[in-house]
Amino acid sequence: MSYFSVKVQFRTEDDKGKIKKENVSYLVDAQSVTEAEARTVQFLTERDEQAFEVKAASQSQFAQVITA
Repeated sequence: MSYFSVKVQFRTEDDKGKIKKENVSYLVDAQSVTEAEARTVQFLTERDEQAFEVKAASQSQFAQVITA
């Protein structure tokens, strides 16, 4: 599998009612850009996130993620 960088923009409302945008990047283990985007949407939806938009997805240059 390959690693993909998926950039997501979240929209939140502050105390004054103004909409704020926050950009967050996710590193996703997938076989294609389409799969990486779908996995990200599924991940966020399962966590009850609603006000988000996937802005970009591209293959990452990471060779391997070491978790040990």
